Amino acid sequence: MVSAMPKVYVETYGCALNWADTGIMMSALYRGGYKRVKSIDNADVVIINTCTVRLETEERMRKRIRALYEYTRKTGKTLVVAGCMATAQPFAVKRLAPEAIVVSTANVHRVDEALKHRRDLLEFPEKPKTLYVPDVNVIQKGFIAEVAIADGCLGDCGFCLTKIARRRVYSRPIEQVVELVERLVRRGVKEVRLTGQDVAVYGIDIYGQRVLPRLLEELSYIDGDFMIRIGMMGPDQVTHILDELLEVAKSPKIFKFFHLPVQSGDDHVLKLMKRNYTVDEYRSIVKEIRGKIPGAMIATDIIVGYPGEDEEAFENTVRLVEELRFERVHLAQYTPRPRTVAAGLEQVPDPVKKERSKKLMSVIEKIGYEEHNRYVGSKARVLVVSKGERGGLDAKMFNYIPVILPEKDANPGEWRCVEVLEATWYDLRGRVVEC
Repeated sequence: MVSAMPKVYVETYGCALNWADTGIMMSALYRGGYKRVKSIDNADVVIINTCTVRLETEERMRKRIRALYEYTRKTGKTLVVAGCMATAQPFAVKRLAPEAIVVSTANVHRVDEALKHRRDLLEFPEKPKTLYVPDVNVIQKGFIAEVAIADGCLGDCGFCLTKIARRRVYSRPIEQVVELVERLVRRGVKEVRLTGQDVAVYGIDIYGQRVLPRLLEELSYIDGDFMIRIGMMGPDQVTHILDELLEVAKSPKIFKFFHLPVQSGDDHVLKLMKRNYTVDEYRSIVKEIRGKIPGAMIATDIIVGYPGEDEEAFENTVRLVEELRFERVHLAQYTPRPRTVAAGLEQVPDPVKKERSKKLMSVIEKIGYEEHNRYVGSKARVLVVSKGERGGLDAKMFNYIPVILPEKDANPGEWRCVEVLEATWYDLRGRVVEC
């Protein structure tokens, strides 16, 4: 029997956008009289917000959906399957969980309606979810908040199933984002993470142009002690706003951090991926950023073993990593995704992908260590944002390089001066000192 105030248990997988969608779902459910619980056994409704970006991720989702479906059938609870797998592969979800309620990424703000009428919501709604304002107490996690400013992208990458799940660009109006961030800052948030599938296209659907620099400028005017982290940007889209973006990124309230996925260092492979830029064009963007924003961190993503990647193409990627010396690289082996162009191409054998991944990872770790080791012995001002996942405190330098501090040295939410004592390929280790 459902209680007077029905209880909801949520599991979220995948990227920052999925976490932002969970925030929207929970905001809608709170307003609808639901209460969130941490234990699945105490819940009336079970929600799984799915990811399907890679094959192994999808297999994990299938296993979890099947397990949750069996559990909810036995206990009489209601199962809701949301997220990218629910949107891109709804029939696969229904085969796994025939009685589950399936809610697409575009309809997460209507999850209370789906539960009320016990029906799937897969069509595109009249009112985009980006016009729905989430509750600040839901999206705030300590001193950090994820603020989704846009959904969808303008690309059509040959490997991407997320494009099918989030196929249209929906932007949150500037005034709404500003008001949301103002409220978060008043509540003590120190790090505001602007997220989106490709934040470089922000505004094109409602303003007819890309207006990320204008948004950042408005946010930088907000009173308060906080920092903004810019989310992932497509290289082909950021070129339209690069000059204005770099000018506003000089603001002391913006981390000098740029996430620009290159995916491959070979032009032929980029063409097969349908990435819409060349290696030279990507190289020019990075040099422009580093020339105008000294010390900026460039983070990137690389796919190894994409169909059509031969040994020469792979070596071109290795050389690009060695040349541009990325501070952070997310490396993935290509896995075929249904309904994508790349799935129908001749595949690179798994052993070859594994060997290339191992070789490139050793280069990435070597460069990461060398770049970080330059900071050892120096002093820096950092923002302590949270407790570290593996102990200690997680602090961020001006360029978002993480510095792990002893827990006794400071508290989350504080600015502290630190001395960098050692480096790893991924982060720095330090201690608090006098400025």
